[in-house]
Amino acid sequence: MNDSGPLSPFDNGCLSYYFDDLSISDRETIAEDVSYTIDSDDSSCSRTACSSIFGSGPDELESETALFSSCSGSITKSNECLIDIDTSIDSTCPNLGKTSECCLVTIGKSIQKNNYIEVKSFDRISTRTIDNEDKIAGSTALILNCRPTQIPAKLPKEQLEHKRLYEKILQNAKKKESEKAKKHKEHLKQKLKNEERLANVTQIWTQEIIPNWHKMCRTKRCRDLWWNGLPSSVRGKVWCLAIGNDLLINEELYKSCVLNSFNKFKDSEATMDCLEYIHLDITRTFPHLGIFQQGGPYFDVLKRILSAYVCLRPDIGYIQGMCFIAAILLLNMEELEAFVCLVNLMESPCLNAFYTVNQRLMTSYFSTYNDLLKHNLNRLNTHFNLIGLTSEMYLVDWIYSVFAKSMNLELASIIWDNFLRDNDQFLFRAALGILRSNESQLMQMDSITCAQYLTKLPESFTSSALLKSTTAIRMSIGKQSFNSLLVNNQAKCTKNSLG
Repeated sequence: MNDSGPLSPFDNGCLSYYFDDLSISDRETIAEDVSYTIDSDDSSCSRTACSSIFGSGPDELESETALFSSCSGSITKSNECLIDIDTSIDSTCPNLGKTSECCLVTIGKSIQKNNYIEVKSFDRISTRTIDNEDKIAGSTALILNCRPTQIPAKLPKEQLEHKRLYEKILQNAKKKESEKAKKHKEHLKQKLKNEERLANVTQIWTQEIIPNWHKMCRTKRCRDLWWNGLPSSVRGKVWCLAIGNDLLINEELYKSCVLNSFNKFKDSEATMDCLEYIHLDITRTFPHLGIFQQGGPYFDVLKRILSAYVCLRPDIGYIQGMCFIAAILLLNMEELEAFVCLVNLMESPCLNAFYTVNQRLMTSYFSTYNDLLKHNLNRLNTHFNLIGLTSEMYLVDWIYSVFAKSMNLELASIIWDNFLRDNDQFLFRAALGILRSNESQLMQMDSITCAQYLTKLPESFTSSALLKSTTAIRMSIGKQSFNSLLVNNQAKCTKNSLG
């Protein structure tokens, strides 16, 4: 207190704070442990407290010391007391005017010594001292605070050690922030670089390659760009050109097949069962997209395409997995184009062999794949033989859906790009690339776990990892290419079947 007049608790916008010894955390602890609430009544206790706090008593120092000493003496848990005044201050507190505020006065142990240490500015909202506000950036800064008066003070050596630890914490935090900012900057830089590359590649495809397809499609420049994946904006167009339309499927034929499929499904019980299979399979096609399920925008479209195909090729009919091929085509092109590509694509040697269930040809493909597996990944091939995992247990599912069912859509699209670039042999090259990229994990698994893992590859498996591992796969053994190996295995299968 000073002799010039009573001190307003709202001088400098803050309450009067009487102690230097207590840290913020100490004040909050005291506030939880001990509190005295003086209600807004006319009792002498309430008025005496107001007078003592704001210095309006005749003998300020004695009355305040007596009041606080009595409060302190009445509390057995602590020698401190916290006085909360939640009221509209009456006329005994003239310095408050008409303002009604919640006032918090924290009083430390030094009051008992009849000595006011210091008056500090106290933030009435956050209960943080202004001079400490910049200093204390978080809970780690509490290590720098002085201990409460009832606890032995820190030794100078300890104080220096705490300061050193705090500075080390700050340095580590700044280092982490710097590394995070650097990584973010590199990520943005790489993203910008990829976007620029994509724009340039798209321009090459749209302005140079696609307009001159028959001249450019076999050039090294085209095939190099193709290997890394097609830009999504030109993927559908390039797929249509790569698949072609040797069967001369047109819009009139498609409409006729759609119309006939409706009539056929009504008249035949067998075809009704086929329609049920189509309906069931569609609902399980790319469920995370939510566009092929019933009520989705592509449910009826996909159903029309598959029904029309069954009507056009009743000898093949509908086989599970076909919906994924039609769906991934539909995601990249219009309905008619998707139907044209589906019909022509199903005539490719490998897919036709599997969808017509040609056992001799299927066995030839499996034998060729097993030869290449042993040649490229002998250690993993030995492990598969020991645990009893055959290639049929995972390869059939990959081929029937052209990998669309077993991995994320982005990765499947990259495989489709190169499947249409290199034809059937890329299906087996991609299969070997997947095994090579996941070899360390597969070596630790049993047959069932391996089959489950390969049936649905993890989302963390990226296109860059696939392309890198696929590049390392050799599709020839000695002087025998993939096609030569396949022909030899077909001859062996024919010979075995004859005799």
